[in-house]
Order: sequence, then structure tokens, then C-alpha cells
Amino acid sequence: MNISDLQQAFDAAYTKDPREGLTIRHSQEDGHFRIEVRHQDADGELRGFDVVIMPTEGEDRSAEDYGQAAAQVVEQELAYGQLPARGEDGTFKRIVV
Repeated sequence: MNISDLQQAFDAAYTKDPREGLTIRHSQEDGHFRIEVRHQDADGELRGFDVVIMPTEGEDRSAEDYGQAAAQVVEQELAYGQLPARGEDGTFKRIVV
């Protein structure tokens, strides 16, 4: 399964959030597909989280399955309204799909 298939599957499954100041970026991280969700809130604080797709050997899931799962996680996290701030170590919450 290649990274571009995962990206296309996520983009097809994700329903865009109209929130102003919201950015969603894709990247590769050690062969895994990573989705960075960031939002600049009204106080100027950057909040967000990362979703990492980590396909495992022998698992019978397609790129579409992973893309839909990642899109669902992003939409659910955004639905909570208040995104998590950076942790004390400067990193954002990380969710593995």
C-alpha cells in the first residue's frame, strides 16, 4: 500500500470543515502517512492533533478503509470544538489509525 493511495483515500472520505484558521496537511513519517490538523484559535494559540496511519502486516484493510478511518477520526476530533493544545513537551496529541 503506498502513501499516495492513503492520501487519495483520506481526501475522498474527509468532509471539509469550514472553520476559519484550520489547516490540514499530509506528510510522510518513517513510511507512515501523517495528517496534521492545526487551528489558530481566537487567542492566537495554535491547537491541534496528528493522525498517523500505520498499516500492519497481514491486516486485510485497503487504502480506502484506512482513509475512511482517518477521516472519521479527524471529523470526530473537530466536532469536539476545543482542540487540544500542545503538550508540555511541545508536541501535539497523536492518534494512530
